[in-house]
Amino acid sequence: MEARNMVKIHFDSSEEELLYSFVPHLSAAFGRKGISMFTDKHDQSYKSIASVLIFSENYVSSEESLDEFIKTIQRRHEEGHIVTAIFYGVSRSNVQELMGSFSKEFLEHCASGHVTQWRNALSEITSLPGHEINNNQSDYESLEKIARDFYEEIFPNERIGIYSRMLPDIENLIYKQQWGVRSIGIWGMPGIGKTKLAKAVFDQLSGDYEVTCFIRNFHEEGLNGLLQEHFKNIPNQTLQQRVLVVLDDVKNHLDAESFLGGLVLFSPGSVIIITSSDKQVLSQCEVNQIYKVEGLSKHEAQQLFSWCAFGKDVREKNLLTEISLKVIEYANGNPLALKLYGEEMSSQEQPNQKETLFLKLKQDPPQQIVEVIKSSYNEVSDNEKNILVYIAFFFTGENVEYVSKRLQDLGLFPDIGINRLVENSLVTISENRLEMHGMIQAVVRQIGRCPKLKINEDPKTSFKCLLGTDDIEAISLDASNLNPDVKLSSLGSMYNLRFLKIYYSDPENHGRALESLPYGLKILHWEYYPLQSLLQDFNPSNLVELNLPYSQLQRLWGGTKNLKMLKRINLSHSQNLLEVEELSEARNLEEIDLCGCKNLQSFPDIQQLQKLRVVDLSGCTQVQSFPEFPSTVELKFEVSSIKTIFPPVTLFVKSLHEFLDNQRKPLLETPESHIFDFMKFRSFRSSQGRITNTDFVESPPTFKRMICQKALEMSRSLQRGLTNLNFEYDVFKIRPLENLMFTKLKEDTS
Repeated sequence: MEARNMVKIHFDSSEEELLYSFVPHLSAAFGRKGISMFTDKHDQSYKSIASVLIFSENYVSSEESLDEFIKTIQRRHEEGHIVTAIFYGVSRSNVQELMGSFSKEFLEHCASGHVTQWRNALSEITSLPGHEINNNQSDYESLEKIARDFYEEIFPNERIGIYSRMLPDIENLIYKQQWGVRSIGIWGMPGIGKTKLAKAVFDQLSGDYEVTCFIRNFHEEGLNGLLQEHFKNIPNQTLQQRVLVVLDDVKNHLDAESFLGGLVLFSPGSVIIITSSDKQVLSQCEVNQIYKVEGLSKHEAQQLFSWCAFGKDVREKNLLTEISLKVIEYANGNPLALKLYGEEMSSQEQPNQKETLFLKLKQDPPQQIVEVIKSSYNEVSDNEKNILVYIAFFFTGENVEYVSKRLQDLGLFPDIGINRLVENSLVTISENRLEMHGMIQAVVRQIGRCPKLKINEDPKTSFKCLLGTDDIEAISLDASNLNPDVKLSSLGSMYNLRFLKIYYSDPENHGRALESLPYGLKILHWEYYPLQSLLQDFNPSNLVELNLPYSQLQRLWGGTKNLKMLKRINLSHSQNLLEVEELSEARNLEEIDLCGCKNLQSFPDIQQLQKLRVVDLSGCTQVQSFPEFPSTVELKFEVSSIKTIFPPVTLFVKSLHEFLDNQRKPLLETPESHIFDFMKFRSFRSSQGRITNTDFVESPPTFKRMICQKALEMSRSLQRGLTNLNFEYDVFKIRPLENLMFTKLKEDTS
């Protein structure tokens, strides 16, 4: 037993109830917490980290006991020795006030010269937290509470949040199960505290079971060795008794099933607890219920960090500095991160040193964190590893559907891979966005980072890249403050490059350009692209996505290009863009975003693009004519300047209020040229609250198939203008119309 777990117990050994009943049961309860108790007879007091004083009627019957008591109190003053008191058969108040039978024994056996010293020591010990136990009261729950409270006092940072919050949840899940062999899986991310929680449950329940077994790091132990080690002395008939088994950190369900299958004689009432970072493993083990371990609350996280960084709880003293709070926020409730970061931060005293250390730890986490995350990383497939690295570098915080499309473009299988990463607790999905804990992201980036392209130690200007088979596969680069000596032209020779993202945290500094682009590029994202057209020698035949927002483009490229793979084009807010050339070869094109291209004057023929779903021309105020569109296109646009729409055409408008509110000029052509399909809109409502703009109708459009799912809400001014609107159906017969409201606005005068 480690010295850190040795505790000395002081009591009157002449009392048989204490010697043969209470103390052995108390020692067993402490043992279940991993604490070893020894008595005055053992010469090991120098090893003890704490002492337990059991006050009974006869405890003060000798000067020897009182002298030992005084020494213990002195250690408390001089060394911070932890002392707790148990009042057995006497009340705290009787000891404190020297009343009753305890007072009688004290006064009869103490020498007059030491009375004041002993009285002061008794007054001190009775002011500390302790436990009162009636004679013969050694029930399991009382002893467990004493042991648990003492454990938390000795190791205040070990199980924060477990006893108060998680342990009751686990016990409820276990006892709510039907009678039989009960089982529960404990699941959560690396470092979240699965093992500590399982051990706390084991300690809490083990006294109720005839056979108990807690196996740490189950996946590292040999199966046969485990069976031999833990059950070699147990006859088969014993296994017909109730058994409590904990298998910690299971990575392969077959090993767990084989182990448990060797214990086929479990009797009803037995409990099996399995911990794993992989939810699928727990499901395959067919546990009855799975409990997800959440991170610590803000209060608990600050408490744990305080103990690890300062050796005490400093929350109430306002000693948690700004950098401490940053570390706590970054750890995001993960106990392992809080513990290790707290210990690291305790080594620095100056605020600027702590800040520098924190920045370093974010990029280069402590080795223990690296090991536990690599252990989970190594368990997933190559497809999932690649997806995880892409998310860590490029897609954290992005929409799941958006990321899935890009990963699929890169030849990966995100529909399966993302779900498995969630099950492995390596990523989470919140509000349909992919999230990753900061320490996991740091380790995964460390795994995927390419050492060949390390430019400097500034994370804002260094390449973020991951390795392909022999060469670089992906790069994300903030080029705002890029060293002028770095040649972007070298990117053109990276033949394995599939993903290139160049962006500027400082948009004022975006003058750098490339001399060439690699042939195999699948996704090109370049904000503030500085040239007037794409490089003429660039072959986009492998390109799946082209994102050049806020570019200086005037035209995309000259002539027809091989665009057989292209699915998405985003040239939004490229205010110098005049035209988009021939797209007839882009047969797989799904989305075109030209939003904010205010000088765009014409649009290419896209009638043959049968996969096209979305065209955004919002803010393209100079576009004066449309070609014929495929019937499935959702068009976002403003018609203020449109003079020609190629008939016959149905323009899909996602929401009527956007269409009506955005009009600044009347439609000029005949009604037949303007058939608007509002099949998808859910309410006839202005984004500002009410629709008042009816002036746009000079020669009114035809509204057909107008299916409203909620309500038509119109102002009186629009009500008066309804005669100008050419509804194909009677507006009052729209189904399933729920409400039609005509509301008087404040600005209406009638």
